[in-house]
Amino acid sequence: MRNPLSLHVESWVGSVIVLVFAVFLVGIFMLAVKNFSSDTEILASSDNGVKLRTFSDEEKTLIDDWLTKSNVGVSVEDVGYRYIIKKYPDKPWAER
Repeated sequence: MRNPLSLHVESWVGSVIVLVFAVFLVGIFMLAVKNFSSDTEILASSDNGVKLRTFSDEEKTLIDDWLTKSNVGVSVEDVGYRYIIKKYPDKPWAER
């Protein structure tokens, strides 16, 4: 014979565990999305250290000016600075 009280408690605890796990996964997803759209790039180095690279305001201004003058069809608001720097590694905005 089943005890209805223990069945109710067990299902309640299971529901809480599933809810906490779902919140945990959503939190990890939100952190990943936030880091993906940031202007900081993490560079791996060979001496077991981590180097951070941020884009200077001057470089951002040069990229913005180059995008408007060259009419590439890409905007920073759509793809971000990291995408533009990876797509154009020769940095045509720095050439004057």
